[in-house]
Amino acid sequence: MEHVGDELETRSSTWSDDGTRASLKVLAEGAAELAGFGEAAISVRRGDVLEVVATAGLGVVDMIGTQLAVEVLVAELAKADHWGVLRFVPHERVGAAILESSHVSSAEIEVEPGAWHPVDLLLAPLLDGDGEICGLLSVDSPVDGRRPEHLQRAALSSYAGVARTQVLLALEREELQARVRLSTEARALVRRALSEDSLDKVVEASRTALAECFDAAGMWLSAFDTDGAAATTWWSHHGYDLPMFAELDELAVKLAHSYWQDQYVAHLSREHIAHPGLTADEAGLVLDFFESVHVASVLFVPLGAGSECLGYLVLTRISDSSPWTEMEYDAALDIGHDLGRAIATARQLEQERTLVDRLRELDRYRTELMNTVAHELRNPLASVSGHLELIEEEDLSDDVRRSVEAAIRGTGRLLAVVEDLLAMAHVSDPDAVFDPVPVDLRSVVAAVVDECVHAASARSITISTDVTTDDAIVSGHPDELHRLVANLVTNAVKYSDEGSRVALELARGERDVVIRVVDHGLGISEEDQLDLFKEFFRSSNPEALSRPGSGLGLVIVDRIVRRHGGGLDVESSLGHGTTVTVRLPASS
Repeated sequence: MEHVGDELETRSSTWSDDGTRASLKVLAEGAAELAGFGEAAISVRRGDVLEVVATAGLGVVDMIGTQLAVEVLVAELAKADHWGVLRFVPHERVGAAILESSHVSSAEIEVEPGAWHPVDLLLAPLLDGDGEICGLLSVDSPVDGRRPEHLQRAALSSYAGVARTQVLLALEREELQARVRLSTEARALVRRALSEDSLDKVVEASRTALAECFDAAGMWLSAFDTDGAAATTWWSHHGYDLPMFAELDELAVKLAHSYWQDQYVAHLSREHIAHPGLTADEAGLVLDFFESVHVASVLFVPLGAGSECLGYLVLTRISDSSPWTEMEYDAALDIGHDLGRAIATARQLEQERTLVDRLRELDRYRTELMNTVAHELRNPLASVSGHLELIEEEDLSDDVRRSVEAAIRGTGRLLAVVEDLLAMAHVSDPDAVFDPVPVDLRSVVAAVVDECVHAASARSITISTDVTTDDAIVSGHPDELHRLVANLVTNAVKYSDEGSRVALELARGERDVVIRVVDHGLGISEEDQLDLFKEFFRSSNPEALSRPGSGLGLVIVDRIVRRHGGGLDVESSLGHGTTVTVRLPASS
């Protein structure tokens, strides 16, 4: 495990904001999960060092509080490849300052091209408005064991943008806390709201502390949601039930937006009626309402972040004899900013969770749809195929026989597509049970060759095997591994020229078992290779399109390889054949 942050000694994190830490941890977890990495860490700048404040993954739990000198990071970034906002430092370029504190020695480890090396660095420096480093997002241990491709980089870049926003907000908030030290107890207690990850929790965490610190008899807090709804809470020293605010909702929302733009706090009582945007009749309606719940004076405070109004806070007193002071106005407006940022963070986290849930649900729906459609097609097709075979045995004219044979071939192709759909649905289902057992790949190779040799011979194609190991045991699902090898060999045969040769090799690596299939057929253009693992993708090569296929064969191979913790590599050039290499972890 090579994470920036091992340069200096590890100590307990000085990060004092539970809310920020919780939100950054959610970001780290989201970055790791959606970008396909096992571990992630977020660091925040403290003077001349970066301190790890949030992690995701068991391997980096103990890194909280670890620090790294900024100058060491800058030196590494100078050697990095630029992937948009990401910076990648391959292991051979990683400096001694990092390696000296790492428990991984690059000299002792060798990986195949394109595979992730334990010393590889993938970083997203987080910059402030002046272009200075204010934080860092780093990831490690990709789930597929490969250096990230375009989709993984895009997902990670998206999270880097969110992390930058969160870190900048966190640093701004911390600087304010250090400078002012929260002149009133309310400022310190409002920070507790930032430990919550939903609007309801932010509102709930704030209410009692706010009322008590302003010597208020009660409070009313409403946080706007993105869909126009609001999370509202009421608290009173006297234990009054939550009053019905419906008649004032529209007016309160209008005032909140107006007052946030003007950064205005309104003290409303019988002696203080005149306020911008509030008519005398409206003020009377508000005061009548509050007096009905034993309130004589209120302080109306807009909440927001940036230019966006995100809610409002109403602090109440049972008498106007204790006036609201200018200091309380200022403190309340500052709290409006603090709570606004807390609400914005909670809204953002809720949106991210909703997006993740929707993506998961969509993927689950797609899998279920593929499964259902395939199952509904398989039985009728099998019936059609069976009846066609019965008809074929009858005494038919030549024309009719040719038609029946064509129908049988077409039905066979449809059944093959259905089987591919079922296989795709199974290997793509995140809820599918995966109970691995020891599998001898030598037996799998032998069985696949026996199945494919007839189709190959029909086109004068020779399938040669080269098994150079007696130890080809992997832990996996026997049927899936059989389909993996079968898809590779049938693909090679399909796209090979008549009279050519397909080579199937099985070898043992240091930590894995290697399957390699080599053909000398059509080959794949560089442009097509970019989309090779997209579902239902078919080559732009007209000659390849003339040969039937579902566009799922290699996609299924890729998903099976991922499920088994392996790696997949394709080398090809148009007109010169293709070599597919699969590496699966050897069974211990």
